[in-house]
Amino acid sequence: MFLPFLLSFGAVFCLIVVTLQTFVLSSPFFQLVVNGNVLDDSSSNKVPIVEEGKFPVIPYESQWATLNVEGWENKDISVFFGDNNTILRKGAGMWVNSRFCGQNGKIVLSAHVTSYFFEMEDTKIGALVTMDTVYGQYVYKVVDSVVFHYQDASRISPQDGEEVLVLYTCYPRKNGYLFKTQRLALICKKIEGKDWTING
Repeated sequence: MFLPFLLSFGAVFCLIVVTLQTFVLSSPFFQLVVNGNVLDDSSSNKVPIVEEGKFPVIPYESQWATLNVEGWENKDISVFFGDNNTILRKGAGMWVNSRFCGQNGKIVLSAHVTSYFFEMEDTKIGALVTMDTVYGQYVYKVVDSVVFHYQDASRISPQDGEEVLVLYTCYPRKNGYLFKTQRLALICKKIEGKDWTING
């Protein structure tokens, strides 16, 4: 008598688990560490405000840079402030707890391996990475390529000091849209660009 009920319950439970793994955990922007930061997204103006000599005000979800990686066919990838699904459909997103270019810390960008970061696995050590921001151009050099588990927060944890650009995505790309527990990161050191203090 209870068998149909148990079978129905099991089917619904499996559907929920598959949906969670497919659409949430497989996102390269699935928060590896939840830091409790909540951003006020009430501003209707999504355009960075740039004033001469001052670090710009960059609203959440606004495009603040374009990314180019030496050797990639995909050019001028839009980079947005934030990491939600809307952003990842349009380009690369910046983890909100990281720094902007020029702020002498860790800048963390991600995009889907099935689209904007498809060519990451082919990137050679020494390749140049250019970030054309609304406040100037920054050039980085790829110094390392690492594969890590998606629960390893150390690769994207905030870090001040030496400026490092981290590009990461799901790995390996051959698995397409399947759930992946691995991430591939390119570690890039700054070689050109203006320094800014955190407050301006």
